[in-house]
Amino acid sequence: MAKGNKFVRGVKIAVAVLAVLVMSVWSMILYSDAFIDWWIVPAVTLGVGIATAIHMWKWWIPLTWSESGLFNGMCHSVFTAVLLTFAFFALNNMLADSASERADTAVVAGHFREEHHRHRRVGRRYVANGEVYYTYKLQLKLSDGRTKFVEMPLKNYRRIHDGDSASVVLRDGLFGVPVFDHKALRFRKAKRSDRR
Repeated sequence: MAKGNKFVRGVKIAVAVLAVLVMSVWSMILYSDAFIDWWIVPAVTLGVGIATAIHMWKWWIPLTWSESGLFNGMCHSVFTAVLLTFAFFALNNMLADSASERADTAVVAGHFREEHHRHRRVGRRYVANGEVYYTYKLQLKLSDGRTKFVEMPLKNYRRIHDGDSASVVLRDGLFGVPVFDHKALRFRKAKRSDRR
């Protein structure tokens, strides 16, 4: 019976961890189409998670088999923050008001290149940094002053210059956060005199 309980508990933990990972990845994907600073939604949802953990940490005892209020509270806070962040972006983006669709012009305000390392296993317990690769981002500035970083393939990144403009189609999301399709951006070259 004890082995069966351990197996069921292991399955529950695996499902919870997988759910957190999947919701985190989807939140990042959905965030890429929303005009909001990245930290605002996770900060608010983490605050909600911490506030509710005071009363709900005991719900996690069957899953964690721990009586520690701090550990169970942390589990609850993280899971709640990830769940609410995913729900916010999913509902905001998918239920955006198509009647509010409008065109705006954004200006390319900057180019950024981020360095990353591929990892490779060099032993049973050791992982080493492998080859370097880069991701390329543009900073777009809307007419109302809001900014957004958009990842670009290298071939597009090289053709676009600071000062070039991009046509952006915005819709109001369910929670008021504007939504756009970053893959549908259309860039126009600025005159050389308009570039910095």
